[in-house]
Amino acid sequence: MKKEINISIAVLIGFLAFLWLEKPLREFLSETHFEEQIAELISSIFIRVILIGAIVFLINKLHHVEFAGLHSWWKFKNLHAVLIALVFVGIGSFSNWNTYTNSPRELLLLFTISTVVVGIVEEFTFRGVLFPLFIKSFANAKSPILISAILSSFMFGLTHFLNLLHQPGNIVGITSQVFFATSIGVFFCGLMVRTENILLPSLVHALINLSFGAGKLKPIEEATNVVETSGINWNSLIPTTIFFSIIFMGGVYMILKSDKQIIVEKLKVKTVQ
Repeated sequence: MKKEINISIAVLIGFLAFLWLEKPLREFLSETHFEEQIAELISSIFIRVILIGAIVFLINKLHHVEFAGLHSWWKFKNLHAVLIALVFVGIGSFSNWNTYTNSPRELLLLFTISTVVVGIVEEFTFRGVLFPLFIKSFANAKSPILISAILSSFMFGLTHFLNLLHQPGNIVGITSQVFFATSIGVFFCGLMVRTENILLPSLVHALINLSFGAGKLKPIEEATNVVETSGINWNSLIPTTIFFSIIFMGGVYMILKSDKQIIVEKLKVKTVQ
């Protein structure tokens, strides 16, 4: 168990350290030829494309290829599991439609590419590397898949505290992001084990980012004003919390419906009978 936990911690630290490189790159691009929004998106894409290559290498090195479904990436199972996520995407897309249509084409294109690479790198890191590492660690526990999904998703949620570097006064909002990211991380784990392919949750992750991340398309001044708004909007927070709780339970349900033995066997883990 200790070996896998140590690897998990090292991967998380390396992931966060590499993402930090985005900041100096963004500053360099902003000081040269690009507007701040364009520079942010270009730096995000560049850093994460490199990260994708590194994570794919790591997935292969750790023998997680079969678990992630990358040995037969064109095959999916239980596609109906994605329906609730598509409803979620539809709601977000409809609410932000005016933002999309009023955004410059080059900004919208870069934003779309950015959401795709973010979805891929985060799914490959947390569901392709950390999730199976935890399964190996807890293979002999009563519910290894569920335990591993919650732990890896909690690590995924905690990374969102990095947003405090950009929004130091938005503690309540960032803490909400951590909770929501953890909840939807469990859903992605469930979606992965049900569809037996990491590419589908990666695509859904990208679509959710595209649907609900439209704030990055707004002018810097407008986005800043939204962030600096003080107080808790309970009218929004309560229904959102209920919705994400449903998302969390949906992930738990899919995990409990999965075959523990098949999943563990894909990772070549020997369990104690």
